[in-house]
Amino acid sequence: MRVSPQSLAVAGCATLFALTVIGCSNDSAAPSSMLLTQAQADSIGEELSFDAEDEISGATASGATAAGYSAAAQAEPASPPPGCMPARSPASPTDTDADGVPDSVRLDFTSCVYGWPLETDTIRGTVFVLDPTRSLADHAVERIFGNLVHVRLYNVSGKTTSETRNGTRMTSRDSTALSNQETNFRTDYVFRDGGSATHVKTWTSNFTADVAGSIQKDQALPSGLWSISGTSSWTRGPNTYSLTVTTSPALHYNAGCTSFPRFDAGALTAVVSRNGQTMHVTIAFTACGQAPTITRS
Repeated sequence: MRVSPQSLAVAGCATLFALTVIGCSNDSAAPSSMLLTQAQADSIGEELSFDAEDEISGATASGATAAGYSAAAQAEPASPPPGCMPARSPASPTDTDADGVPDSVRLDFTSCVYGWPLETDTIRGTVFVLDPTRSLADHAVERIFGNLVHVRLYNVSGKTTSETRNGTRMTSRDSTALSNQETNFRTDYVFRDGGSATHVKTWTSNFTADVAGSIQKDQALPSGLWSISGTSSWTRGPNTYSLTVTTSPALHYNAGCTSFPRFDAGALTAVVSRNGQTMHVTIAFTACGQAPTITRS
């Protein structure tokens, strides 16, 4: 899949978020009277936004033709960038129920590199694509991520960030709606400042297209609403938090948007808990390609 450019040359911590760079957050503990500093809330909110975008990636791809599947969540439709075609094993997988989803195929990315004006991206790792219902033509897809790494080199600074995904995502769909299910799906982040974080989530995300009947196999996901709910744990530095995540209102995905974030409305809220304290972190999206507003309460 092709990953859209997501960088804008602007300054400040909020715009570093648009560059998918988290360099302004602080790993140190908040004061004892405060569960999260604003910087810590920003760090959680920013990466929750990236994980929400990741729900989009490969949502309509069967795996039979989506050989360029990317972990970057900026990718639709299924055609990979030049030089980014992974090895498939087997080369011509069996499709027992003829629903367009292979019984089993392994996609291996080996230093898939492609560039944009302000960054150079590398994908490496493995995705197994399976049909969990091989005798039923229902378009269900199971994807197993094996150390699928997305590295971003920022051409101006020479610094990098990375996201490494491991886990299983189950997707079912029809022509109007689809659903993703993940249990203990793990994403490890390395930030431009050298800091790291881990997010382990059990999420359900449901998508409803704005136009009924517009979801098509191996085609770009149409505009529509994403509702996300679930629980997760977030660890950065010495701090680990428990999160309960919901969307209200649902996130509106704009299929015409080519910059991160591709949500132009809606809010993702996390109830964050640690050591008996609780705080709400809300990520509000207002426009295509505009960094969301992150607040704590």
